[in-house]
Amino acid sequence: MSQDREYDLVLFGATGFTGSIAAIYVTENAPTNLRWAIAGRSEQKLKKLKDELDSQNSNRSGVGSSHILTSNILNCEMWLIEYR
Repeated sequence: MSQDREYDLVLFGATGFTGSIAAIYVTENAPTNLRWAIAGRSEQKLKKLKDELDSQNSNRSGVGSSHILTSNILNCEMWLIEYR
């Protein structure tokens, strides 16, 4: 994984149906050293998802609280530039 980026993976839309399935998959199957973040529009929903992921997978390190990114359509383009 590239060391010059803050995250190896940013999962946009993590609180939606498909995004939450992807988040569960990453939590259960990705390498434990993967630097990843969940992202979406609602910080409240992201925190709830993070808590669910942590409780279902307590034997693995989950998404840290600093790895929750909130966005809206206006700053999405900035993110794509920053994290690509």
